[in-house]
Amino acid sequence: MSTGIIESWADAGDEFSAPPDIINNSDGTKTVITFRTNQDGKKVKVTQRIKEVVVQEKVHPLIAKRKNWRKFGKEKNKPPGPDTSTTQLGEKVELKLGLSWKQAEKKEEEDKQQERAQAVSIQSIKCRVCGGDHYTSKCPFKDTLGAAAGITPSGTTPEPGQEGTDAGIGGDGSGAGAGTPGGGRYVPRHLRADANGNLPSREARDDSTTLKVSQLNSFVDEDMLRNELFARFGPLERVVIVRNRETGESRGFAYVSFATEEIAQKALDLLDGKGYHSLILRLEWSKKKKPT
Repeated sequence: MSTGIIESWADAGDEFSAPPDIINNSDGTKTVITFRTNQDGKKVKVTQRIKEVVVQEKVHPLIAKRKNWRKFGKEKNKPPGPDTSTTQLGEKVELKLGLSWKQAEKKEEEDKQQERAQAVSIQSIKCRVCGGDHYTSKCPFKDTLGAAAGITPSGTTPEPGQEGTDAGIGGDGSGAGAGTPGGGRYVPRHLRADANGNLPSREARDDSTTLKVSQLNSFVDEDMLRNELFARFGPLERVVIVRNRETGESRGFAYVSFATEEIAQKALDLLDGKGYHSLILRLEWSKKKKPT
């Protein structure tokens, strides 16, 4: 079998693979020339220019010495560095050293409060036509979606007598729309009318197992109440911390609903007047009990 001399690797068949051609340049860089086949089946020439940079990291001598210690126990004969199977890495803590750290913390807290206030203000603006974060009068889909949402082209809601017909809320325009909230506006579940058009009464919700917990610290959230304070009293029906609408910060009290009234009474007897995160808790029934 005779073999010929391959003059060019680019012209060689698929059974040959050309080694890369490395050229050392005078400026310290390297030029690497390779040939490969692209997606169309054509051989292409790829030229890469590489510059090697050595980065030296300086550490304290004691740190360098500590890195050379031999591992022991389950880590014996393991390579350098932490092993995630036996070592738990904590989160990185950034240490800022300076004389004006109090001013820096105050400025950072002010920036966070401003961001929260901006987020709340953006969330409070909601279009009644498309649900976007802009005013209804400036909605770009007002002319096309406005009729379905009960919005007139001028950006206003229809008259109460026309609301049921235009927005499709009531069956007729004789007064079904007048008895229900305006079209495109969110109605809470406890204020919605039933199939017969009857509005629920204020006594419909059962708050007989709900306690009001006041004098809470500002950083206490719903998870802390569930997992720390009331975990021993079984699963809770509802935990709500009352917050400021503008800033989103806690107002210092919450409502907690239990499975039964007996469990709620037990929590009231055990936790009322107890200390929790530097404050004395005050527990009471959210709805005053009728004397028996």
